[in-house]
Amino acid sequence: MKILFTHEKFPPEVAGGGETIVYNLIKGLTKRGHKVTVLTTGNPKIREYDGIKTVRIPVNRYLMNLSYPIILKYAKDCDLIQTTSGNMCFPSWKVAKTLNKPICCLILHQLSEHWKTIRGRFVGTIFHQFEKLFLGRSYNAIVVMNDSSKNMIQKINRNSKIYKIPSGFDFKPRKSYKKTNSILFVGNISMNKTMSKLKGLSEFIEVAKYFPDYKFYVVGKGDYLKNLKLHSPSNIVFTGPLFGKKLQDLFGKSLIFCNLSLSEGFGLTTAEAMAAGCAVISTIDIGQAGLFVNPKDIKSLEKSIRYLISNPKEVKRIGDANKKLAKNYSWDKFVDGFVKIYKEIV
Repeated sequence: MKILFTHEKFPPEVAGGGETIVYNLIKGLTKRGHKVTVLTTGNPKIREYDGIKTVRIPVNRYLMNLSYPIILKYAKDCDLIQTTSGNMCFPSWKVAKTLNKPICCLILHQLSEHWKTIRGRFVGTIFHQFEKLFLGRSYNAIVVMNDSSKNMIQKINRNSKIYKIPSGFDFKPRKSYKKTNSILFVGNISMNKTMSKLKGLSEFIEVAKYFPDYKFYVVGKGDYLKNLKLHSPSNIVFTGPLFGKKLQDLFGKSLIFCNLSLSEGFGLTTAEAMAAGCAVISTIDIGQAGLFVNPKDIKSLEKSIRYLISNPKEVKRIGDANKKLAKNYSWDKFVDGFVKIYKEIV
């Protein structure tokens, strides 16, 4: 099958976890014999990445809303268009309707009313309306990766068949660690003010003052973090970016992992925390064991943390359950889910 994949960024350019998910999906499709061409932004001289053919347009990713003529050119010879939520899904949908090609949209992010938190009331309302326009079209298939995303997309799209396929991640058996009095936050590695609001970092820092005997670790980097350090309680530890063994060790030693995002396509860091046996407090439901809180609800977050640290047996029960659940998230299952959908819609 010939597949045109439209996405705003593609490795070696990475904006976040979405690129990891997209790369592993495409890599899995090519291993199964499908021919995939990626249409994205970036340096036109980079025509392939890890054996994957790429066509890169040297423009800001927001301008990819105007990429209809380019997508049309490369879609004529494909069997299917695979796009993602963002600035390329609407022109990709228009091309699919023009050429009568099937199209599948993967939801990597959907902010809905939370756009007002990120962009302010006026600009946020505009972004929200555009999002409803983009994601409310009649796609042949829409794929979400968690129940939170499914609930959000169902409110604005009743014209498309919606499938839930949890993302994979690079699961490896983790060694057992002795848990310490530490609570963990792992954010986007290019943290700025917008990403801080999106990820719920301010709420994580605010709640730390109620638990002075516990270390609250913030993993990530960005100039904006310098401002946060000035107003953070002394039990906040800013580690900077961590990778590999250092990050795995911190996951393993942490008692509780907090995912406080306004919205997530999946939540790869939550899956990593599950594999490490962490109790999870989250605003996003990817199928983990743990406690759920509403975004920006500091009182509920404080209550949830207090409950867990007062109930060590419950923390262990949740952590053990998450270790088992994490094994269910594999890249093979993720890719197989898309292949099944493609066979239905082509």
